[in-house]
Amino acid sequence: MLRIMGIRQLILFFVLLACASVSAGELDYDSARKGVEKECAATNTIPQSEQMFVGRCVPPRYAAIIRYHNGITIREILDQSPLKGRVVQVEVMRTEPTRTRHYTTRHYIRVGPSDKPDYELKSQDVIWLHDEGPIVNS
Repeated sequence: MLRIMGIRQLILFFVLLACASVSAGELDYDSARKGVEKECAATNTIPQSEQMFVGRCVPPRYAAIIRYHNGITIREILDQSPLKGRVVQVEVMRTEPTRTRHYTTRHYIRVGPSDKPDYELKSQDVIWLHDEGPIVNS
């Protein structure tokens, strides 16, 4: 009986550890944006009001500040990235104000090599690029 209880506790520990690492690995808008800004500080000349932030923290690592313009597309951004031609899970993060603080909203779009998703990007968006994985509905 003690041995079974020990195994159950061990399994529970690993499940909780996995859950904690998943939530700790999820960036919020501010952290993701600051990371891209830090990587691009030396080369960025885009006016702050026209910036979009694109990043990826696993190989191939990538960080770019892209000039926003009306009608910019996810396809346009992916074609400038090292993930061009691959299936990518795109995460668009925005910050939304509340009365006391702000929070991060997330939209996930799966994009194939020739897909041209109809998604309206905005200035100041953070676009995080992930490898293909489970589809997350937004």
